[in-house]
Amino acid sequence: MDRFDSFTIMPLSAGDIIDRAVRLYRRDFVALLRIVLVPSLIAYLGGIAMTIGLQNFSSVHGDLQMIVSGTLVAGGFCFWAVGKIGFFVVLGGTSRALVNHFIDGSPLRAREVFRTVRERLWSLIGATLLVGLLVVALIALLYVVAIIVVLIYTFSVVWLIQGLPSWMQVIFHLFFGSLFAGLLLALFLMIYARIIYVPQALMVESKGVFNALSRSFTLAGRNLRRIAAIFLFWFYISISVYLLLLIPLNWYAYFNGVDITPWGVEKPLWYNISQQTLTQVSEILLMPIALLGFTILYIDSRVRKEGFDIELFANRRLPPVNYIPPPVVQPAPVVISPVPSILGLNDYRPAPIGQEIIEEPSPMPAPSAQSDSNLRACQSCGTAAGSDDLFCRRCGAAYEERVEISG
Repeated sequence: MDRFDSFTIMPLSAGDIIDRAVRLYRRDFVALLRIVLVPSLIAYLGGIAMTIGLQNFSSVHGDLQMIVSGTLVAGGFCFWAVGKIGFFVVLGGTSRALVNHFIDGSPLRAREVFRTVRERLWSLIGATLLVGLLVVALIALLYVVAIIVVLIYTFSVVWLIQGLPSWMQVIFHLFFGSLFAGLLLALFLMIYARIIYVPQALMVESKGVFNALSRSFTLAGRNLRRIAAIFLFWFYISISVYLLLLIPLNWYAYFNGVDITPWGVEKPLWYNISQQTLTQVSEILLMPIALLGFTILYIDSRVRKEGFDIELFANRRLPPVNYIPPPVVQPAPVVISPVPSILGLNDYRPAPIGQEIIEEPSPMPAPSAQSDSNLRACQSCGTAAGSDDLFCRRCGAAYEERVEISG
């Protein structure tokens, strides 16, 4: 079974999509790593510069160190922002190569991905910024909703259960917190699920930024459960790998007297740099899984809604007919010279290609009394000529002899 049959010939469930994404990630791990490595290193260097600048930013050590620290913070932030934008740009540009890889089995190469990214660079940057702004606005909206709900809950619900036993209050608070967190997550996924196909619509269908956003809204409908399954799977493995890398570091820091709590301020520089490194490593390792899953889901959505598999199957089995229309022969333009022809051919018209003009010979003029002995006739067509004509006016033949016509 080829790649086309295994990936696009039938609708896939969320488990099938996750399974194929993991297998493809394992198979093409080196190529995916080469694709995201350069922008990730730029973002990592920017994060390290920001960490060093913030660690030494203080007016106590003098103005020069304060200026150097501020420059490190500003420059590090610029490098970090460029690296993050570049990271998501190359991930979006990988969509076209992945779709070609799924359909015709073409190998996934970093060179091809970078070439497609250069072709649609500004569109990818615009789409990345637009999606980032939408995500930030969505998080801000959810934060405001959470603050309002927590305030209402604190001032109106707590006094209702204050007479209950402590264990019942704890259970009630945990139940409300879990329910509210689930509702916030569902609301986030309902909105975020509408924009996950923007890179695929931009690169595969060659649409503009806003058209790609509209296309993603249209295509992602009724896929909330599968999108939520892929997102939660990626989030779970990301947290698991990050904690797997961070726990040994925290143990080592804890036994060396470092305050590892989130509200701890005085952390050594080596701990902050190590934490930044582990965060970047986990992002490099796990972000391509989400891209693979959403790209397979994009193809599956088109299979379910638009019959994309039938279209691909027809293109593979029924190549288009090479129909070449017959050439249209344009008649040559007739140019009439204003200068009289010495051959008497000003009135000559060539016959059209493939056609013959049959004309009746013009009757010979009646001979006059003055020129009976000087009249000539063409031997080819019999056209009479005047006394001064050297060539036939109809066919162009030369008059070689005189013909005497008796009265």
